Amino acid sequence: MKSLIFKTAWQLMGKFNNFSECLRHAWRLIKLKTKMLKGVVEFSYYKVDGTIRTAVGTLQERFVNYEYKGQTSSNKVFTYYDVEQGAFRCFKIENLV
Repeated sequence: MKSLIFKTAWQLMGKFNNFSECLRHAWRLIKLKTKMLKGVVEFSYYKVDGTIRTAVGTLQERFVNYEYKGQTSSNKVFTYYDVEQGAFRCFKIENLV
């Protein structure tokens, strides 16, 4: 768990003022992922156009009603299943509010 937090924090270097901010943000990402693996979570993030989007998502397979189309996820984005939209969505990891 600790290595995952540090790996994520190093990916965020340059997006925040210092490494401690990167660690805090990485910790929020890991906690969000952990909660999503247990159930449905409401969270917010900045969209590319700068607006804030509030989403309801999960990573549990029992909620996912979607056929896999061969797309893979990057380590620079956080991919989740949007329960309201009924499809997978993603956002840049540095944009989590």
